[in-house]
Amino acid sequence: MKRIFFACSALVLFAASVALADECAPAKVTNLGFATGHSTAVLTWTDPGDDCNTGTAASYEIRQSSSAITDTNWQSASIYLTGTPAGGNGTNECKDISGLTCNTTYYWVIFFFDAAGNRSPISNNPSLATKSCASSPQVACP
Repeated sequence: MKRIFFACSALVLFAASVALADECAPAKVTNLGFATGHSTAVLTWTDPGDDCNTGTAASYEIRQSSSAITDTNWQSASIYLTGTPAGGNGTNECKDISGLTCNTTYYWVIFFFDAAGNRSPISNNPSLATKSCASSPQVACP
């Protein structure tokens, strides 16, 4: 009977150590950039990978706000888009953003998540101002 208890204890300990194995969240995106039209924008970045900078992350989340997004207020920024990365660490991505208001400033951040639910640090936080409605063309990913 003690052997069965010991075997169960060892199994629980093994399962707990496996669950803790993925402690390295995806790395921070440091090159979130943009181009703007009068009601469109293009966001570009390089995928960071899964475990720090290795492999492919499970998903990403882009948040948008009318004010700067920080480590303390990011949850109040609107989720604009979620998706699956196009590739692993080093893959360049481009997303078209539409429905923006002319002559308006927007702030954007991106987070990556791994399969274990670990979230990357907040990306750089660029602000973009859309162009004049009268004179500027729209933009799109190449």
